[in-house]
Amino acid sequence: MSTGWKKIAAVIAVTGLILGAEPATLQAGETGLQPDGRFIVGADASKVIGEYLAKVSGRFGALAISEDGVTAAYYICQSRVWKNCDDYGLEDSSISVPSGQLAAKLAADRCRGVTEGECLVLFINDKWKREFTLAQ
Repeated sequence: MSTGWKKIAAVIAVTGLILGAEPATLQAGETGLQPDGRFIVGADASKVIGEYLAKVSGRFGALAISEDGVTAAYYICQSRVWKNCDDYGLEDSSISVPSGQLAAKLAADRCRGVTEGECLVLFINDKWKREFTLAQ
């Protein structure tokens, strides 16, 4: 499956889950990191995930979510260079950090700015970094 089709399939899957196309047995109060290690995303955060996936296609970025599963924030690099995201000071250096990794730090910073507690990176570019379930 081509990368473009994978991205489209991911957006459709998340959108379908947001709209309730797949049954969920979880209550709204059960979001966040669970004792058994599962991670359940709340409705507001799932909308941000759908928005992020629609925008990140063909670009570098990351999405972070609060440990309670309620708040999500993302950062998409304006630069389309594979390295150094929007930190142009690194362009001429021998240090090269993949843009998605830099975006992950920026997304986590944004997430922490709007919530108390820690934030977990859920996506780097369009790849899942942590499995999750959407709450109904």
